[in-house]
Amino acid sequence: MKPLLSIVIANHNYGRFLEEAILSLLNQSCQDFELIICDAVSTDNSVEVIKRYSDKIVWWCSEKDQGQSNAFNKGFSHANGRFLTWLNADDVMLPGTIERLKTATEKHLDCEWFVGGCFWLDPEMRVLRCFRARPFSEVRFRTGQVSSWGPSSFFTKRLLDSVGGVDERCQYTMDGDLWLKFAAVAGARYRPFVDYAWGLRLHENGKMSGHNFAGSVHQSPNHPKWAQIRREGELRKEYFTPTASRSRFNWFRSINWPEVLASRFDTMRFRGKHYLGCFK
Repeated sequence: MKPLLSIVIANHNYGRFLEEAILSLLNQSCQDFELIICDAVSTDNSVEVIKRYSDKIVWWCSEKDQGQSNAFNKGFSHANGRFLTWLNADDVMLPGTIERLKTATEKHLDCEWFVGGCFWLDPEMRVLRCFRARPFSEVRFRTGQVSSWGPSSFFTKRLLDSVGGVDERCQYTMDGDLWLKFAAVAGARYRPFVDYAWGLRLHENGKMSGHNFAGSVHQSPNHPKWAQIRREGELRKEYFTPTASRSRFNWFRSINWPEVLASRFDTMRFRGKHYLGCFK
């Protein structure tokens, strides 16, 4: 019998974080998932960590790849789950996520794309900000934005295949690119299913969060990632042309205020707490 969910972790020299990511899955209240790990020949203790949990992993490798997007596609090619997602090796899946996803899939049998919210976490995994999952916004979509944060999307293999998988030309914005393709190319619309699904750890070496830290090399406007992000933005012109501007009016009109206000209230309640303490 197929598992509900296949989860791919792509890792390169994040052994110091990897075990916590794995345990955030193994400690889920619902275990109806399979775990796949693609390691890019790490030189730290990553392989040691992977081997420690090898009996819980359906497939793993440690071999050269062509970047994170390539690793995701490689992992998904070995997936058997009804739904797919990934988890960054320095992040965590929040408690109760898979159980609530299972409930949502049983209630909404035809939905192929579910989305949860996220916590921004500091390097010690304490809450910085909360972002609840929000209903799909047609206004935001017409400006070229889809309100899903990183690996908080859960989607079917059919939907992924319908857009050609993760675009391996994207090394930084592959998530936003994929969500926009789901909406623009496949015509899919997500359904929010849980307030919080994903914990994003911000740290100075983070691929997308490092620039938030003083002294990080990512702060330099000459860092190659910024030119790459601009190139990836140009790729979207291949399949999407905005039909609405990102004006203040459209921004205001697209906001789901109940969820925004609830997110701010949660931020006040949880800020400074270790993320696990928010689910007791």
